[in-house]
Amino acid sequence: MSVQRKKIITTEIKYWKQHNLLPEHYCDFLLTLYTEGEEVESKPSSAILSKEKKTIKMQYIWLAIIGLAVSASLFIFKDNPLIPMSIATITVISLLIGSMNSRLLKKGIVPFLYVLCAMILLCMSLVVWMSFFEGQTMLLIALLILNCVLWLFAGRMLKLIYFTISGAAGLLLIIGFLFTSL
Repeated sequence: MSVQRKKIITTEIKYWKQHNLLPEHYCDFLLTLYTEGEEVESKPSSAILSKEKKTIKMQYIWLAIIGLAVSASLFIFKDNPLIPMSIATITVISLLIGSMNSRLLKKGIVPFLYVLCAMILLCMSLVVWMSFFEGQTMLLIALLILNCVLWLFAGRMLKLIYFTISGAAGLLLIIGFLFTSL
């Protein structure tokens, strides 16, 4: 049995002992069995996977900061939109390529990457409209419809319900807006 597996099992047994889920003498027996008679700490140690959880949380935080920084830079540098648009495009492509990483798939970060890409693409659409076509409302509506269709398509292809719902809800809101404005 691997060392990590033994640590996980002994941590669980210590948890059971601390919370009286099993009688104490059963827990002592199991701890002696799994530690092969070595000295056992009286205090239960922290979870083995707590460091991994912290690193995953930090990855989420850094990804959110990167996404917000790229999105904000799109709106801050409106005078010369080429540089922030290039950075945003490179970021989206990098995130999508990174989502193919099997290690990230196991950690569950990939759906968050998809959401970040969708947010950045929506911001890019709005910046394109504001920079080049401001005042043409029908083009803005077309860009929003394009984003919603992309979300709907991604939701159906990747079987992500939140993208499917977002795309459908966005399309319904746009259609409702068009009918009320006529």
